[in-house]
Amino acid sequence: MSFLPPSVLRNPAVLSTLVLTRRLFADLYTRSAADIIRDRSALSAVKALEASHSCTAFDPIGALSGARSCNSHFGYPAVSKVHPLAFAWSPSADFSEPLKASKNIPAERMPNGRLFATPMLTLVDYVDENLCGHPGVVHGGMSSTIAHSSMSLVAALNAPGAGITPVSLNVDFRRPVRAGTFVKVHAWLYAGDQTRGCSVKAAVHLYSLNDKLLFEAISDIAINK
Repeated sequence: MSFLPPSVLRNPAVLSTLVLTRRLFADLYTRSAADIIRDRSALSAVKALEASHSCTAFDPIGALSGARSCNSHFGYPAVSKVHPLAFAWSPSADFSEPLKASKNIPAERMPNGRLFATPMLTLVDYVDENLCGHPGVVHGGMSSTIAHSSMSLVAALNAPGAGITPVSLNVDFRRPVRAGTFVKVHAWLYAGDQTRGCSVKAAVHLYSLNDKLLFEAISDIAINK
């Protein structure tokens, strides 16, 4: 509504009307959980993952429940209407294929199938309409939360029963993440040893469904046995 002059926007009656209009508009263009599940199942990205012999679907909430402690936004209805579809990659997978949309990942930061039983996971998630900073654009704090949750989840897969605590998070925002859209997330581990109670290094890339990189992040995650 930036086309309105500030003097008009300061009028309480006008402001109330604008707020009500925005709420009504959001209600009209908000997908239900059933709509999300139906639309997601038809996505070509989902069909490709389901057909792949290198990854296997798993329950992300079940994986998190097996951790002694692991902060995540997954499973909170106020933030996410439905759980993301989750796929765990085999350590023998060719990770250059699912990560081909990313350019110039250093070799030492690629998923490490020699160190980790589940070096990478892929999520297909719906970014809810109520997570905006600016209208239609997901708040940067929520993008960071998605990154944090995804990297914590892949760490929890590799250390069941342990406490998972991210100790650093560095996010590089590339493009706006649009609210009310489906996204694809790759999160992986590339260094460390989850068996000795030390920290592991994790990375995450989030893409639009046409493989545009929207943000990437890296993190050090403490594994507390």
